Amino acid sequence: MSFKTISSHMAAQLDKELMGPEVGFTLEQLMELAGLSVAQAIVKEFPYVPSRKSQVLVLAGPGNNGGDGLVCARHLALFGFNPVVYYPKRSSKTPFFSQLVSQLQFFKIPVLGSDDQWIKYLDEKDTLCVVDAIFGFSFRPPVREPFGSVLKELRKVQERLPIVSVDIPTGWDVDEGPLDNESIVPKVLVSLTAPKPCASKIDSLETQHYVGGRFIPGSFANKYGFEPFDYDKGDQVTKLVPT
Repeated sequence: MSFKTISSHMAAQLDKELMGPEVGFTLEQLMELAGLSVAQAIVKEFPYVPSRKSQVLVLAGPGNNGGDGLVCARHLALFGFNPVVYYPKRSSKTPFFSQLVSQLQFFKIPVLGSDDQWIKYLDEKDTLCVVDAIFGFSFRPPVREPFGSVLKELRKVQERLPIVSVDIPTGWDVDEGPLDNESIVPKVLVSLTAPKPCASKIDSLETQHYVGGRFIPGSFANKYGFEPFDYDKGDQVTKLVPT
């Protein structure tokens, strides 16, 4: 399937309009939709089977991409998985992020901090996949600590432990794609609202591509230069199959 992309500038404008007075979405609503979309993509790509491993490590950054990951973890728990969240640099910009952490604690989902041992969860014998929810389309290099070390560890295990990247693989340029040969290569990319230009750089033989943007009506999509995607039944995501 061919698809159109929107630049980081257009994506920021789109979000601004969605949260403006005429449309009226809140950041919290959009984050809930994004996290649910990522969780559903994981369910589709790695279906829950009671007899096999169900642990998912969620790596959450300090911004909105990290918030998507926190929401994703909650939904994964409700879908039967066993998420563990590593959230080393917590956002103080808005109380909503701490509320998301409280929700995770309510569901008894472990939330690890910077002093906790998270690397032990990068064991493919116990962990089904890793959710990369560190940085989104507003990321500008370089990757600072502690996330530089996180990416280094992910590169060591990515051939045997699938990475699911939220909107943008962390460390990639939103428009140009991988910055060097040391960039992570996710097994699954979940583009939110619409694919960003870096999504066209993925190898479809290595990375499965989903889009989560069902809440966007056709007229609004066309305004921003992309076609609305087809979603099946109650699905919040659709898989893009190369043609």
